[in-house]
Amino acid sequence: MKNVPALHCHPFWLLALLWMLSLQAAAQENPQVLQLSGMVTAGDSATGLAGVAVFVPHTTRGTFTNQYGYFSMPVLPRDSVVVSSLGYSRQYILVPTAIQGYNFSANIVLQEKATELPTVDVMPWATERDLRTAISKVKLAKEPELKVDLGPLYYRSILEGPSMDAGANANYCIQQSLRGQQRRYTVPSDIKLFGAPIR
Repeated sequence: MKNVPALHCHPFWLLALLWMLSLQAAAQENPQVLQLSGMVTAGDSATGLAGVAVFVPHTTRGTFTNQYGYFSMPVLPRDSVVVSSLGYSRQYILVPTAIQGYNFSANIVLQEKATELPTVDVMPWATERDLRTAISKVKLAKEPELKVDLGPLYYRSILEGPSMDAGANANYCIQQSLRGQQRRYTVPSDIKLFGAPIR
């Protein structure tokens, strides 16, 4: 067996030792996970906003506020947390590096942001001229005339109606005489004595 010179072994061991020390230092530099919790409110009230997105961009860490505006999620020091909701301007939170313990709380106030959308006209044709041309070419089908038989109501005059025979004429005279007798012996229902109807 050959003897390996001692000078050549020392750089290898020295390099391995440095590499192990750098791994240990990198392991110690891993940041601790913090629990970020807080409440999101609107700028003009103290009530919490429900459904507000709270997330760290370009990661899978995020959550939504509950019905009272509270949220809780894991973060790392130096994370930039985005708080966003429709109708409000975005807020950013930078998680500090020097925190004692494992919890970090924040109360976020979102300011309203009004966004006006432009007006959009939706037409079935490309231009108004094409629409007018298409409407002018439409030919509607003529509806048939409905003829309704109104019977005796149709006649505007008694002379235009059908003539009565002897039986119908006798019935009409009897009805008229009965009505006349009833009118003679009955008190009209529209007469009132001291505000009370007479019966």
